[in-house]
Amino acid sequence: MYTIFMLKKYEWFLFWLTCFTIAIVLCVRLWTLVPLYTDSALRSRTQALIQATAQREGWLLSGVSIQHISDESVQVHYRAYHRGRDDVQCYTISQRTGALGSCNES
Repeated sequence: MYTIFMLKKYEWFLFWLTCFTIAIVLCVRLWTLVPLYTDSALRSRTQALIQATAQREGWLLSGVSIQHISDESVQVHYRAYHRGRDDVQCYTISQRTGALGSCNES
């Protein structure tokens, strides 16, 4: 009887530890996207920029993931959906000119 009570106590501890860990991971991921939440002009400019780049390059929007954003550039990871292993490429898109470059070039 005592071991069952102790197990439940540890289950709650593990539950809250898991919730805390997930919250920390989400906060770290969302922190890079804070400029999109706070600046509506940057948000609309970035949306138009990514949509235009995806259309120009023939990308699916579902394959684009924003990694870092600033007033000068947007760093994205693009995953082309093919059969088999999907490689992820890193690109930097200039906010001013819309030029697409590799992350290594920046």
